[in-house]
Amino acid sequence: MIINLWSTPRSGSNWYAGFLLNEQKKVNPKTIKIKHYLNYYHLKNYYSDTGDWVYEYKNGLSYPAYSYDHLRQSIKKNIVNGERTKTVEQEEEYRISLFEKHNHIKNPLVLHSHFAPMSKRGYDYLFNKADKNIFLYRENFVEQMSSYALAHGTNIWKPRAKLPIFENVDANEGVLKHLYERILLWHTIDKSGCEIVKYEDFDFNYQGNNMPIKQNKVSTFSQLSKKTQDVILHFEQELKRNL
Repeated sequence: MIINLWSTPRSGSNWYAGFLLNEQKKVNPKTIKIKHYLNYYHLKNYYSDTGDWVYEYKNGLSYPAYSYDHLRQSIKKNIVNGERTKTVEQEEEYRISLFEKHNHIKNPLVLHSHFAPMSKRGYDYLFNKADKNIFLYRENFVEQMSSYALAHGTNIWKPRAKLPIFENVDANEGVLKHLYERILLWHTIDKSGCEIVKYEDFDFNYQGNNMPIKQNKVSTFSQLSKKTQDVILHFEQELKRNL
């Protein structure tokens, strides 16, 4: 069994991927979750001291690498300290070769991917390999963009506990434009025959192993500066015009 979860940032994909993993483990305890396996950014990223991702190497950084476990017949994730030796294209090719070896009957996979940016080859490969493709979106565009803006403005992407209420947080317009473009692409991509789920239908009271913490119910939009709010409202109108 191979399940693809295709999403955009701040759409609840970490929570839903955890939900899928926990549910699939009830069927087969050997089910594995792999995150952003062929996403462009994750073919070149490094782990920083804060646990977030950076894309330029400096001493002390590490990166996620994959290998094949012959005994388990499974893809295995490793953490390598040092600089990457493969180009993005070489890393994609290598990861596809590992995927071909993986025994997905013995070790089912839940693949959690931000589908953009990703090469056409990478997307088509994973899409066609899957037994099920699930597309996840957030109906409330403003809150999705606001959540991303708040994370970018505070540099808190993966909270380990409840966050305080912020005020007048600014975010870069170019960063928000890039997310808008990814959301627009999600809406226009062919999803024929696929399952579609949305953030607003999730029961966040469900808590399994390693599930992310649901944050404050206070609107993220209200925690942003007027300038950033205006940028988000502009992109909301752009999305409506283009759909």
